[in-house]
Amino acid sequence: MEHPMLISLHPGNVLKKYDPLKAFRMLADNGIEAIQFGLGGLFFPNTDVLGHKPNVMDGSLEEIQELMLPYREAARQTGVKISQVHAPFPMYWYGDEELNARMAPIMLKSIALTAFMDCDHCIIHPGFAAKNPERFDPEKEHALNIAMYTAMIPTAKQYGVTILLENMFGRGDEGTRFAGACSDFYEAAAYVDELNALAGEELFGFCFDTGHAHLARQNLYRAVKIMGSRIKALHIQDNAGHLDDHMIPYTGSVDWDGFLKALKEIGYKGDLNFEAPRYINRAPEALWPECLHMLGSVGRVFREELTK
Repeated sequence: MEHPMLISLHPGNVLKKYDPLKAFRMLADNGIEAIQFGLGGLFFPNTDVLGHKPNVMDGSLEEIQELMLPYREAARQTGVKISQVHAPFPMYWYGDEELNARMAPIMLKSIALTAFMDCDHCIIHPGFAAKNPERFDPEKEHALNIAMYTAMIPTAKQYGVTILLENMFGRGDEGTRFAGACSDFYEAAAYVDELNALAGEELFGFCFDTGHAHLARQNLYRAVKIMGSRIKALHIQDNAGHLDDHMIPYTGSVDWDGFLKALKEIGYKGDLNFEAPRYINRAPEALWPECLHMLGSVGRVFREELTK
């Protein structure tokens, strides 16, 4: 499937507040060409995952598809594409084996649901210890992730879906943030290459999250260059280097010039997905159309810079 440089975003509360057709029309009317479809945000939020609450994602694939059908039809009717599907998270939680066993089949359903939504990119977070005091052994972390992602290969092949890893961050004491799984970009590149070798084809890629990289004190220009063509999708978001704010570019301290320079140099052609739901959600509902329009405007500026 072709992935032109569509202006895409995380729709925030727009998709929760309105019926699907109204929401997708609002997106289209404000210059949004695609969205990230979050299975977690709409159906299985991480608070429910961690709280072990019963959820529709535990049910049959057919039951979940029935819930998702109105969104797929609204996307088709309005021409707003689903450029990426995000699986629920966390898929793994350090020390919670009940959660980990539960999430394994949900990841396989997420891959199948990606194809159902006319999409071929499914973002599935790597497993890691999200809290610094847990100090997960790096060799065990590597073995865990290789085993988890390898188990997804048959389902990804069956549905023609590319699984995308993402760079993560962890939390320490007194509000500190530190690098998590795949935030060492040499490690992240090695993960993608090893998994593709195991799959025997290019079945894995990378979703580069600018905000997560910034929290982990990474040089975005250097990071993008290391990952190169492995980057198949983006989570474009800004922050001030302290909290995972998911804000619109130019409201924090991310190096956007360096980021765009690197994307241009690696020949990136995927979506321009703005994962900035808090920019929308913090505004009064009356301002949501203007927020969407502004995100679309930033997307057009980015696209012009990348294609000139």
